[in-house]
Amino acid sequence: MSRAFTLLEICLVLCIGMIVMMMAVPSVVGLLAEQRLHDSYERFEKFARIARTRSMEEHRTYHLVWDKGSILLESVGHLKGEPNTAKRLDIGKDETYGVERVAALSKNPPAEWTFWPNGTCEPVIISYHGPAGRWRVSYDPMCSKGTFLDSETL
Repeated sequence: MSRAFTLLEICLVLCIGMIVMMMAVPSVVGLLAEQRLHDSYERFEKFARIARTRSMEEHRTYHLVWDKGSILLESVGHLKGEPNTAKRLDIGKDETYGVERVAALSKNPPAEWTFWPNGTCEPVIISYHGPAGRWRVSYDPMCSKGTFLDSETL
């Protein structure tokens, strides 16, 4: 008598393996979407840190200015003859970053975020919508540190 698996046993093992794989794929896809969402936050957070650092090191006010397809880092009071050191955070075609200036005195303030030379910034809520999901972060004016209000992966 030979020792081998029957066709029924092989089919049963394959079916069980496929069921396990079907259960694992959605969780892996969710993890990848969550990582892309986290990457979008980290990319913006790094850009905001650059603005704060530059304003303190150069002792001048900087703005993050929302432009079509990008966010620009610009110094306030840029003098003629000075080299333009503006930086840009490019936004993907399926992405949007929004700014809500919670302490603005006017009804429709311009889409910009101010960083002052003393290390403080204007309090804002930054929102993101993209293919991986969305998030909203509130930034503390004293330390420019973000606190998640909510996030959701798609």
